[in-house]
Amino acid sequence: MLAVSLSLFIYTQAQYTAPRIEASFAPGLFFEQLSNDALVPPDHANSSRLGDVVSFAMQYAAPLKNERFTLKAGLGFSQRHYSINKYSFGEFISSIFLFDSPYHGDTFNLSYVRFTNNYFQVPLSGSYTLTRPRHNFQLAIGLNLRSDFLIGRKAEVVFDSAYKIPQPGDIQSAKQVYTRNASTFVFTAEPYIEASFSVHKNLGLLFQFMPLSYYSTPLDKRLTVTTVEFFSFKFGAFYSFK
Repeated sequence: MLAVSLSLFIYTQAQYTAPRIEASFAPGLFFEQLSNDALVPPDHANSSRLGDVVSFAMQYAAPLKNERFTLKAGLGFSQRHYSINKYSFGEFISSIFLFDSPYHGDTFNLSYVRFTNNYFQVPLSGSYTLTRPRHNFQLAIGLNLRSDFLIGRKAEVVFDSAYKIPQPGDIQSAKQVYTRNASTFVFTAEPYIEASFSVHKNLGLLFQFMPLSYYSTPLDKRLTVTTVEFFSFKFGAFYSFK
């Protein structure tokens, strides 16, 4: 993917009319469907968990000769969080009224696991400008193709004291078990709508709305099955070389 991005960058040098460099920040939410693996609490196997993602990127945007089509390529960083809970909110409420009764009877040792995955990002995108290209305000539609390469992973684990009092070695061992199967590569495709406008001379702001993102790879080979990101936004600034 990096080689493709560099090739397109070189090709567009002879094609562009008003290139620009963009810096962006993109928060988002996603649903992660858990598997029925032994590392998932039995009562929550195959359930969905809500996670969050944030990305930072720098991209070079090069409009082609007709100024309608634009290609972008760059580099970035992203971080994703999601968690596995043994007890649901409903079980917590029930325990208030049941007083000393346990939440439920399964003997899964962990009550909570929170994952943090860091990625080196190679974003590539193409867009079509709907408004007249030379206006100060531009509206465009496009498609982001994002390749994320895992560079760091960690897990925070909390043992259920009703079933196991952990020793220091138990905590470290559990962390290793829950992080070793993280996917080293995640590819994402996301359609978007982008609005950008000039603020002062060559400086401007941009805003992207991504209604739905499609992950071709689960975030973890054992724990997760599918990932769907929704209602992501991107905020950024650009400098135009015109």
